[in-house]
Amino acid sequence: MSDHDKETTENIEKSMQESHGVSKEEYERSVDKKIEVEKKREKDHKENKDLTNEINTKIKK
Repeated sequence: MSDHDKETTENIEKSMQESHGVSKEEYERSVDKKIEVEKKREKDHKENKDLTNEINTKIKK
């Protein structure tokens, strides 16, 4: 594994822990954790998209 690959893996692990409270290994191993994480990601994405649309609407006025 190259240094870049190791760094990428470490960044993914850190992000999973900070954002979702689970390790990459736990995410990959548990279907329930995957569903939980992906639902949260989907919710966050929708909230950010709605906020972006709201801001863009206000800018255009």
